[in-house]
Amino acid sequence: MSEIAQNAEQTAVQVSSEKRRQYFTAGMIRWLLNEAESSDWTKNFSQRCQAIALEAKNLGGQPSETMKKGKATLKAVPAAVLYWLGIYTGFFWVIPGAAIGILGSYLVSESIYDIFKAGKDARFYRTFLHYLLRMENADGVISPEELTSLRSIIEFIPAPAEEKQQWLVAIESPDGYQKLEPSLRLSDDEKEQILSGCWGLALSDGSADAEREVFARFGEELAIPGEKLTKIQQKIEAKLAQHAFLVEEAARITAMLHPAIAFQSDGAAEILQLVSLKPVAKEEWQRRIDLILANHASESIRPLDPEFARPLLLSSLLLAEHLATPEQQIAISEAFQTLCREAGLKDELKPLTEELSQALHSL
Repeated sequence: MSEIAQNAEQTAVQVSSEKRRQYFTAGMIRWLLNEAESSDWTKNFSQRCQAIALEAKNLGGQPSETMKKGKATLKAVPAAVLYWLGIYTGFFWVIPGAAIGILGSYLVSESIYDIFKAGKDARFYRTFLHYLLRMENADGVISPEELTSLRSIIEFIPAPAEEKQQWLVAIESPDGYQKLEPSLRLSDDEKEQILSGCWGLALSDGSADAEREVFARFGEELAIPGEKLTKIQQKIEAKLAQHAFLVEEAARITAMLHPAIAFQSDGAAEILQLVSLKPVAKEEWQRRIDLILANHASESIRPLDPEFARPLLLSSLLLAEHLATPEQQIAISEAFQTLCREAGLKDELKPLTEELSQALHSL
């Protein structure tokens, strides 16, 4: 057995089908709600669905950075003439505060650029986590919410298991960021992504003065002017507020689709905890679900917001079907069709729901 094969066998982790489906469900819901304002999210739907399904299938078995570079090198000489056939378009599902998932939407050659991409990904992830750890410890207290946030971020980064383990160890220590050397070679877009993540994390426990000072220091280190820093802060605060509203709406619509959710609030709370941008304890989500169910009769009368109806309906269907037993699937499908007809979206959403169904069956 080759060294590469041995490494792959050692780093592979057994992941249950249920875990893969949970990963896919949470990832798609977060992407849908995060893209709710975009006018062209449906154009990217198929690509996102396939990419998240592929990530779910690969959970626990992703190759190390060395393996990726080694495989790329084997292909480099015969494919060198291809050189740059595409560009790096790393895409954030969400802004971290509770969970972040980074999907590689790459159009790349299968040779020299693979080598560059492997190094770039690792460099960026480590730099991102370095700054997040420093922000986490800005007030001298590492809250349970902040640790939950970072663990979720790491879980959804498509990185090798052994590297993730190092990062998980680093976040448990106040000075763990010192083990993650940041890169000085960052694009303006990468700098903004890092700062957005840091401010989202700061908001998870109230953004104290100490955290504001650290955030300003990060801006100086990354050569970002104060005016742009303020715009980043305002953008993240607005994003968190809107996303919190949409997650609550998705939970409300799920209750309309799946009346038996009261008996599965534990599973629903687990998904919603992953979906939220701002950390919310699982017990708090269960309390919110109970409140939604208590007001179900009056709340179900309230119409869907036309601006967000499409992503909300798809998100709610995903959550309801994830929680449902096979016997409950038919009733949920009928309730979903009724809501789609009332919203005038039956024909428009049909191909999207079929694609979701195919992806889930593949897991």
